[in-house]
Amino acid sequence: MLKHFKYIFLFLLATSSLISKGQSRNLRLYDQRPIHFGFYVGINMYDFQLRMKEDISQVADFYGVRSEVSPGYSIGIVSDLRLGHHLNFRFLPSFVNTERTLYFDMVNKYSGERLIQERKIESSLVQAPFELKLKSDRIENHRWYVLTGITFSFDLASKEKVEDDLIFKLKSSDLSYDFGVGMDIYFEYFKLSPQIKAFFGVNDLTVQDGTVPVSGLESTRTRGILFCLTFE
Repeated sequence: MLKHFKYIFLFLLATSSLISKGQSRNLRLYDQRPIHFGFYVGINMYDFQLRMKEDISQVADFYGVRSEVSPGYSIGIVSDLRLGHHLNFRFLPSFVNTERTLYFDMVNKYSGERLIQERKIESSLVQAPFELKLKSDRIENHRWYVLTGITFSFDLASKEKVEDDLIFKLKSSDLSYDFGVGMDIYFEYFKLSPQIKAFFGVNDLTVQDGTVPVSGLESTRTRGILFCLTFE
């Protein structure tokens, strides 16, 4: 799936270059504005970094785990503050919907059989990303940039306090550090910015509820990637 994102990103850059090539210099004074706004839409792939305990042979009824990701969507508002010719500060309040599936190799507590058991985790995240955007010099109607920042997340769909042994629970609050790369493409009336951004969760989201899946895990952290188009 990451390979597909790379191809989509390169295709958009090539197409946008052809569209804007030969045009006059668009939005000449746009980057001189002290503050401006926009929005973004994107496709995300959220996964987990699962760290099992060092010696799972000592953990009763637990033999292993793997994850499977599904594409989700992200939408958000862009608030951009100009700090200098090459640097901007950005705040992007967002809503993210995503789904992940964990497959546990463990003993079923009811039948006593060793089975691969599925746990689906649906998340509806309200996020508050804060970013620094470092930009290159503008060349005609293009400008490259890199991003770095942090994101605070709260999961509206969290089942952290639900008492059910068949649910793999995650804590509702998370913090991640983020890195991204993209390109600003200036058209006559707006700026389009395709970008790819990666997320690396800091917090251990494991809820210690005493169930077998939790007993074999040392930590559960978020990993994710976002491909999006920003319109400003």
